[in-house]
Amino acid sequence: MRITNNMLINNMINYIGNNLTRMDKFQNQLATGKKISVPSDDPVVAARALKLRTDVAEVEQYRRNVKDAQSWMEITEDTLAKMGDVLQRTRELSVQGANGTLTTDDSRKLNEEIKQLRAQLLHLGNSTYAGRYIFSGYKTDQKLLDETTGNFAISVSNSENIKYEIGIGDDIGINIPGGDLFDNGGRGVTTGNFDVVSLVVPAAPNNTLSVNLDGDAFVVNITPNTYADINALAGEIQLQINAGKQPATAAVTVTAVGNRLQFISGSTGSASFVNIDSGASTAAADLGLSATTQTTGTSSQKGKLIDDFDQLVTAFNAGDNVTIGSLIANLDIDMNNVLRIRADIGARMNRMELTNNRLDSDNISFTRLMSENEDVDMAETIMNLQNEENVYKASLSGGARIIQPSLIDFLR
Repeated sequence: MRITNNMLINNMINYIGNNLTRMDKFQNQLATGKKISVPSDDPVVAARALKLRTDVAEVEQYRRNVKDAQSWMEITEDTLAKMGDVLQRTRELSVQGANGTLTTDDSRKLNEEIKQLRAQLLHLGNSTYAGRYIFSGYKTDQKLLDETTGNFAISVSNSENIKYEIGIGDDIGINIPGGDLFDNGGRGVTTGNFDVVSLVVPAAPNNTLSVNLDGDAFVVNITPNTYADINALAGEIQLQINAGKQPATAAVTVTAVGNRLQFISGSTGSASFVNIDSGASTAAADLGLSATTQTTGTSSQKGKLIDDFDQLVTAFNAGDNVTIGSLIANLDIDMNNVLRIRADIGARMNRMELTNNRLDSDNISFTRLMSENEDVDMAETIMNLQNEENVYKASLSGGARIIQPSLIDFLR
């Protein structure tokens, strides 16, 4: 095959271009610190890089969530601590006002501080974090309490828990619903997301129980009424069953076990069971009971905590040391409720601290993996670049000798 001068020149230019491309690759790696610039450089590394970058981004978002949640709970815990101080000071004044040595005028002077403590409590109940009311459940743009009347300005259920996602499939409630705080967790037996405040026994025929008692079947008619709770209902059923029963020692005992009614014969004890109707498992199924429910903080109503303060204000204003003394027990209940909620917040904050530590560790681990996958070895890259640079310079030097001869040189 005849090798022409043009073939030599074209091949030389092609090889020099290849050498320059390889040198440019290592120059880019050294400049960016990354193994690849486009996915086609190494599809496997690119796919792994996308996954690791997603993992790092998720961890960073969870860390931001944890920081925000911690800030919310720190504000909540600080507010609860201040409420505890208010209640403690109120109790001290109540003990002073209950000793019976103060005049009515002295009590009224103490009442002025009680009023200020009440106002401070209402103000704390409307505390905010980043413009959001921390005790208003989902309605963070609305005040919980009317600071004039002390009533709930909105209705808040204990189920209104604001949750932050702090991991894959892992979330945590960060707020305290105002009803739980200002109404002592709600009054009644908790069922689902509501508080049962009464049980309603309807009129006939649904108020009738067919009872098999000590081998004798008879009918018990329960007085249609609204009962405060299942214990009150149990008492009424026991009264109706034992009405006129002889001897008295054989009386049946009816008690509430959980949300069910338990019947024990007085003559044979626990060996004898009383069946209700067809043997359905719950009293509600037999009596046609319905439960009236309410959220734990109901709009335009007053929670127990503020109501206790209002009673104190009235008692102090009247100089009624006996009533003041009786209300101290209510304050103790209120203080215990605040301590219960503080303990709950403290437990959540401890969990958040552990979660934050775990996320810090995950962030370091994923970042290290991402670096090992994407980042170049600087020493190796510099060495490769130097090698390619030497090859490129050598190709230029060789090419200069190839293309140096001209037509005049051939004619000599």
